[in-house]
Amino acid sequence: MTAVFGAVASVSAQGTAFTYQGQLNDAGSPAGGNYDLRFAIYNVAANGNPVALPLTNSAVAVTNGLFTTTLNFGPGIFTGSNYWLEIAARTNGNGAFTTLTPRQPLTPVPYAIFANGASNLLGVLPPALLSGTYPGPVTFNNNANNFTGTFSGNGSNLTSLNASQLISGTVADARLTANVALLDADQAFSGVNTFTNTDNSFRGSFFGNGLVGWIATNGTIVQAVRDTGYMLTSRFFTTVTLPPAGGLTAGDIVRISGAGGGGWQVKENSSQMIFGNLASYKSSYPFAPPSGGDYRDVAASVDGTRVYVVGNFQGVYASQNSGMNYSPLPGNVIFWQSVACSANGKIIFVASSAVPIQQSTNGGATWFSTGISGNTVACTASGSLINIANIACTGNGTNLAKVSGGVITISTNGGSTFNVTVTAPAANVTCVGASSDCTRLLAGVTNGLLYASANLGATWTPITTTNQAWSGAWMSADGSKFAGTVSTVGGIPGGIYYYGVNPEAGTSSTTSTGSIVGSQGSAVELQYIGNNQFMPVSSTGIIWAN
Repeated sequence: MTAVFGAVASVSAQGTAFTYQGQLNDAGSPAGGNYDLRFAIYNVAANGNPVALPLTNSAVAVTNGLFTTTLNFGPGIFTGSNYWLEIAARTNGNGAFTTLTPRQPLTPVPYAIFANGASNLLGVLPPALLSGTYPGPVTFNNNANNFTGTFSGNGSNLTSLNASQLISGTVADARLTANVALLDADQAFSGVNTFTNTDNSFRGSFFGNGLVGWIATNGTIVQAVRDTGYMLTSRFFTTVTLPPAGGLTAGDIVRISGAGGGGWQVKENSSQMIFGNLASYKSSYPFAPPSGGDYRDVAASVDGTRVYVVGNFQGVYASQNSGMNYSPLPGNVIFWQSVACSANGKIIFVASSAVPIQQSTNGGATWFSTGISGNTVACTASGSLINIANIACTGNGTNLAKVSGGVITISTNGGSTFNVTVTAPAANVTCVGASSDCTRLLAGVTNGLLYASANLGATWTPITTTNQAWSGAWMSADGSKFAGTVSTVGGIPGGIYYYGVNPEAGTSSTTSTGSIVGSQGSAVELQYIGNNQFMPVSSTGIIWAN
């Protein structure tokens, strides 16, 4: 068999079948009789794979080489792509098919070309066949037009839209007027707002002139802004710097709450001052200090009424009236070098290099040995012994101050590490006392002065004016009372100096050192009164000025 030449004769618009006419030669002569013809469609002229299942028409009549048959490959085959028709033939039901070459290209007939234009459509075009971009304007004149589908596009040419007709969907925040309040954005209300519902409930904080919210912070460095409160939760000493003068108006508020155990200070900017009735070591005064003995250490109860001193005068001396009078306690009469007591003054420890540390649990009436050696001693407020040399403790043993080689260091972990180094007031510091949070310190310098600090040693206030051999130091838990001992040097007798700070001693400006200080449990509200001045309008606990 030889090649077949054919063409599409007609196409029906009602289905997918079409008529195919061809010419078949058999052994070089026009074929005649019935033949089985197999048709396959390819997207290439040679090789490749069929794009539809092969179609076999049996017993096709061939006359003088010519035949006509109907082909139907089903829907979705002819989508506009170029195809080639491959034909195979055999005599009717006899033998294998012989593939004829070459493949015949399928070309559109004139009416099919005509049907390619949408302007020639009759009937309804299915919606699935509508797609693409319509370049011209579309006008809908019927008021009853109802669209149930969707339009897509940027809508830039839509006009006369009425927002009252929106019944679903969400308008983006960026499309709303600036006068609309947003739930998740910062608001600035310039008008007068009135809330009339008695059930209004506000959660969080309000910030503004006269209305101060709270911000909890665990940091140790805080830059304050106006009309804001700061709840300080760090266990370390925290510094809060006041807002700079620019932008402040009279009445602005800054609040500080010392919730953490590290204590705090409010530091001023250049030229600022805090003016008010504040406690200050500048206003401290001594209580009838006795002299004439070689005193080496001092300790007292938290209220300062029970005072204990030891020294090179053979024994332990006690005062029951804040250092006004002293009398010896019973017990070992040796050279005690160090003394410590609990907050209530009932538990006492004394230390000497000659014997183990001795303890009394009844205010010094009786004593017993702890079996622990050491010539320095300290204890917690509850009366637990701390066997670390040259330390001060008036709290629960978490915060400790230590002096060694003239250097003052602080531990905030019960003495595991002393990782905070304090700037000493002078060289040759020999003794140190501390408040419970160690932010307020007392330091004695050998052959020098007695100094106090209310801001962890950032600045020091000299308490005395005469150089002496300071040998021991004690400070109450809140730092409001302190005492120091002086040893005998070069025939000059020593003494005991007991001091108190009067919070009502008068107004105290912080312009010299620039800060006020508080401990855990203390709080202050500072109000800006103009001229770079702040004033405390409320406080709890003792607020210290430097």
